Amino acid sequence: MHISNGIIGGPVSLAYGVVAVVLLALCLGRARQDLNDRLAPMAGLVAAFIFAVQMLNFPVLPGVSGHLLGGALAAALVGPWVGALCVSVVLIVQALVFADGGISALGLNISNMALLGTAVGYLVLVGLMKLLPRTAAGVGLAVFGASIVSVVLASQGFVLQFVLGGEVPLTIGYGQISATMAGVHALIGIGEGLIAAVTVTTVAKVRPDLVYALRGARLERPATGGLPTRVFVLGGLAVAAVLAGGVSYLASGSPDGLDATTLAGCTVDADGAITGGSCIAQRAADHELGGSFLADYGIKGIDDATGLAGLIGVALTFAVGLAIFWSVRRRRHAAAESAASEPTPAAVPAEK
Repeated sequence: MHISNGIIGGPVSLAYGVVAVVLLALCLGRARQDLNDRLAPMAGLVAAFIFAVQMLNFPVLPGVSGHLLGGALAAALVGPWVGALCVSVVLIVQALVFADGGISALGLNISNMALLGTAVGYLVLVGLMKLLPRTAAGVGLAVFGASIVSVVLASQGFVLQFVLGGEVPLTIGYGQISATMAGVHALIGIGEGLIAAVTVTTVAKVRPDLVYALRGARLERPATGGLPTRVFVLGGLAVAAVLAGGVSYLASGSPDGLDATTLAGCTVDADGAITGGSCIAQRAADHELGGSFLADYGIKGIDDATGLAGLIGVALTFAVGLAIFWSVRRRRHAAAESAASEPTPAAVPAEK
């Protein structure tokens, strides 16, 4: 659900960029309270895993596909503040390295998928967890429902952005765009919910202490689980590598829900180029880095290199995410040590 350059006007894109920067700064500040020795590498893994699974478009309708957004999944595993940062890292790497999602539209995409998607996913998750048992199965069901709601509302985030700054004269009403986006993304949300439920349930069975949504629950396993954190993270990276490096070749090549909606009304050729008609996508501009080395999840000069590009993306996303989260964690420790080293004011004797 990556918005391309040109779909939304410059002033609205800039405004959303400012909002995204401010809210991500808030997330960084609040993330310091959550990040510890176990959560920092886990957050890097979550970012890398979301990158990998986002490469796996799955069919939802004839000629339409969908892919994971990851907001509810990230919120369930590492919490809302760190989760929003995880999805943002993915979107930034995708835009700057793989030319996926316009650079001028980066604030729009972060607002929809990282901020709105994660916030809604977490709120729904918390509500459902009050009704469900705090077990692996319970959190799996909760993240399934949260994923559906978060994906649908994230799609409506785009509709609002288009209402505010859409650059194309419409032949259909905003209500029809909203209904189309909601319907398609409800189907995508079901697919995302299944992926998120399987992932979170698996983690909850192996290392329940690494599932943020189960904090405070009476865990069935000891708090240290069955695997050391380092082994768990390396195993998770191996899974992400297999998905991005191998399974990505099986991904659907059809336009995703957003692209299919913006192409409605136009005719396209076998390569996806618009050949006639009138649609929102006609205003889409070329990506600023469209000719870069890894653009469109390929490698310049190498044929059929999606898997290798995916492996590079997983490694890069993990490295960038881990660097950010370790830096935030160190600042937390530095602040705590500074507070502890401050001298305690001497007590003033009471007057007689």
